[in-house]
Amino acid sequence: MLKLYNTLTKQVEEIEKKDHLNLYTCGPTVYNYAHIGNLRAFIMADLLYRTLKYEDYKPHWVMNITDIDDKTIKGTLAEFGANATVKDLHTFTEKYLQIFKQDLKEVNVLVDEIEMIRVTDKMPEIQQFIVDLMQKGYAYKADDGVYFSIEKYQKDFGDYGSLVGEKFIEGKKVGARVAVDEYEKDNLSDFALWKAHNETTDGQIYWDHAELGKGRPGWHIECSVINQVAFKGEPTDIHTGGVDLIFPHHTNEIAQSQALLGKGNFVKHWFHSEHLLVDGKKMAKSANNFYTLKDLREKNPYIGNVLRFLFLQAKYSSQQNFTDESLKASQQAIVGIYTALQKSVDQDLGAKEPGLKGLENDLNTPQAVADGSRRFVYQELLGVNVLPPKEQPEALSANVQELVSARDEAKKQKDFAKSDDLRKQIEDAGYEVMDTSEGQKVKKKI
Repeated sequence: MLKLYNTLTKQVEEIEKKDHLNLYTCGPTVYNYAHIGNLRAFIMADLLYRTLKYEDYKPHWVMNITDIDDKTIKGTLAEFGANATVKDLHTFTEKYLQIFKQDLKEVNVLVDEIEMIRVTDKMPEIQQFIVDLMQKGYAYKADDGVYFSIEKYQKDFGDYGSLVGEKFIEGKKVGARVAVDEYEKDNLSDFALWKAHNETTDGQIYWDHAELGKGRPGWHIECSVINQVAFKGEPTDIHTGGVDLIFPHHTNEIAQSQALLGKGNFVKHWFHSEHLLVDGKKMAKSANNFYTLKDLREKNPYIGNVLRFLFLQAKYSSQQNFTDESLKASQQAIVGIYTALQKSVDQDLGAKEPGLKGLENDLNTPQAVADGSRRFVYQELLGVNVLPPKEQPEALSANVQELVSARDEAKKQKDFAKSDDLRKQIEDAGYEVMDTSEGQKVKKKI
């Protein structure tokens, strides 16, 4: 039976086996490329899913796609102008959603087995959730939107911030409001559930509602609603994300969900992946140590596989330091594993072995890698391709990947002239384009 550390209880707990398991991952905000720290968290969620699947927990994996928030609106207005619309927002975010999916595939995440749900597709459900909170007295109207009352919640439940720590709220004032989605612990404030439309900052991006007025949802309410909708009112068994989401995002998810559903009826188990450092420092563009898969792909066409194996060298709950040297060592290690496997004969590929015991023990990937001795462990459980480089599919260049994503969107919009033009650009870059029932397939011309 799988054992995992629970951020809420601060203990390693057995995961109960039943007829199915509801697994939720906080997905990307699709306004730009995901950085490699984001990808580490998604790889760890994928590793958890693979383990649950192999252990016959029958996981149903859901991921939200945040396609409406401060950042996506800002990006849409920058690209389409001050009067950008909801349609423009969809076009802008679809581009980055397709790039995100391609990145996940490149790091061997089982993308096709994830139920991805766009926030903008669940607007009526979000609006109703907010109205219900207002009716219960946990939300109130202000000039600039609708806010969640931490004071009211704390009076009734007394556990706000328990995901951070037992005494999180002691000594902190409550009652002030904060409109931005992200803020620090010292700025504890009532947070926005519904943001009133501001033509200066939002253009023409808004949804109208008889009681809430013109506006759009705050960030935190989105995941609460998608959890409830995706799992049809059942509690979420395991909720994953990076440690940077513990506050305020996951803390606020718990508060608004329990306020509506009751204590203990939201998430049973919280799974958080630690930060990725780069050259011993927090990743930041200002520090010139900020990397996306696109940045690294230019140096190594097999970067997705190599990066995934590198991330397995440290446990999900430990910080990891990324360096050029560690990346090179990861590639050399994969070659070494392939060489060792060539000397052995894989038999009974589904049989349990020590590598799996590492995963059952709070996803101890260093132990799983050290104990693994069969191709099955690396390929199916750890998700690492241990085939020789010549047998691995060649990654698309960054430029071609953008063209492919743009053509996907043009086809969806039935802009066939643009689709044909993009096909020619991809072919001129040296690739073949094949339109199949599963979408377009692109490969290097021989």
